[in-house]
Amino acid sequence: MGRSRTTFRRLSSGLGIIHLPLAGMNTVSLGLLSGAGARLEAEDEIGSSRILEHWIWRREQKEEDLNDILADFGANLKTSSNIEWTRHWTTVLCDQFEPVFKLFLHDILEFDLCPETFAASKEYAAVLSSKRRKEPNAYVMDVLREKMSGGKTIGRSAVGRVEDIARLDFPKVKSVYERLYVPNNCVVAVVGGISKERLEKLLDEIGEAGAVQDSLIVPREESPYWQSCTYSIEQEGRLVHLAAALPCVSCRHPDFFAFAVLSQALGGGDGSRLFESIRQRKGLAYQVRSSLMSFRDTGLMTFYLATGPNSVSWAASAIVQEMEKIRNNGMSREEVKAAQNQLLNQMVLRSESTASRMNTLLTASWYPGYPGTLTAMKEAISSVTPEAIQSALQNAAPTAEMGVVTLGPVSASALVLIH
Repeated sequence: MGRSRTTFRRLSSGLGIIHLPLAGMNTVSLGLLSGAGARLEAEDEIGSSRILEHWIWRREQKEEDLNDILADFGANLKTSSNIEWTRHWTTVLCDQFEPVFKLFLHDILEFDLCPETFAASKEYAAVLSSKRRKEPNAYVMDVLREKMSGGKTIGRSAVGRVEDIARLDFPKVKSVYERLYVPNNCVVAVVGGISKERLEKLLDEIGEAGAVQDSLIVPREESPYWQSCTYSIEQEGRLVHLAAALPCVSCRHPDFFAFAVLSQALGGGDGSRLFESIRQRKGLAYQVRSSLMSFRDTGLMTFYLATGPNSVSWAASAIVQEMEKIRNNGMSREEVKAAQNQLLNQMVLRSESTASRMNTLLTASWYPGYPGTLTAMKEAISSVTPEAIQSALQNAAPTAEMGVVTLGPVSASALVLIH
C-alpha cells in the first residue's frame, strides 16, 4: 500500500477521487465521505445528518431502494458517521464495478430525495438514537463530551437526540442535504482490482456530473477549551459506568501518535497498566479501556470502566495516578515497544481487506496530515519514543482538568478524585 500507487483526481464538478489499485484482487471497495455531521448543522438542523445517512438511499416506495439493487450485484451497503463526517461504502466484484460506481455516485450526488420515504428515515434515526441512550458505555461517553465542551458544537451527539430529530421536517433536512452532499464537499475512494486506465475511462464519461461548489465545507475550528467536570446520572443498577477524559490533541498534531501509544499502554487491553491495577490486582472491573477521540482541531483521551458503587472513586483515582506516574517518571522502552507492537498488530489485521484500506484513505482525506498508507502508519507508530510520550503528556492539560461522568447508583458528591 505504497503512497506512490495512490492517485488523486478532481473532477470538473469538484468531486475528489482517490484510487489505490491492487493487482490480483477480484474485488473492489468504493466509498464516499461527505462533510456531513452534527458540527456542520445549525441549531435548528441538529439530527439532519443522521436522517440523511439512511434517507438518501431510499427511493419511492414503489421502487427498490439501493440496498436491494446492490444485493443483485452481491454487495451490501454500509454507512457510518461521527460528528464531522458521514461515510457510505460497499464492496463488489470487479466485473460489476462500472454500474455500481455510477449508481453509487448518482444516488449521492444527483438523486432527488423522496418525500414519501422521509417519515420512515426519520423514525429509523430516532430509533437508533433511542437505542444509544440505552447503551451505558456509549451514552456516558456522549454526556462526558457534552459536559466538557461547554456547549460548543463538538459536544453534540453523533447520532442525535430523539427530541432534536422529532422537530425536523422534510424541507429542513433537504436543505442540509443540498448544502452538504455536493461534489466539492465529498471524496470518493476506490481500492481493489481496478486499473488506473479502467477507472480513468469511467471518470472521463461522468466527469461533468454534479454542480460545482467553491470550497470544501468543514467544521469551524473552535479549538475548544475542554472544561473539567464531575457529573453523575443517577439510576438504579448494580454497576456504575464511569467515563473520564483528558483534553488531548487533534489527528494532525505532531503528538497524536505519542498519545496513541500512551493510550494503548494505559488501557489497550490485557497487560495494560489500568487493566493490571484495576482488574487483575483489585478485581474491580471486568473491562478497562482507554482510547483517543480526535477531531480536526482538538481531541480527548478517554477512559471507560464499569465497577461497583463503592469502588468508583478509587478507580477514578487510579486513572489519575497512573497518568501522573508517566508524566513524572516516563515509561520504559520495553513498555513502549510492547504498546507499539500491539498497535501495529491491530493495524495490520484491520488493513487486510480492501474496505479497510479504502476507509483509511477517506480518513486521511478529511484529516490533513493523517497517514493514508499502511507504511506511513507503521513509521509514525514505530518512531514514538518514551521521551516523546512523556513530553506529550507534560504538554497536555493537567489531570486536574479531567472530566468525569458516571451513570448508575452513585451521586457526584460521592465521587472524590485524588490528584
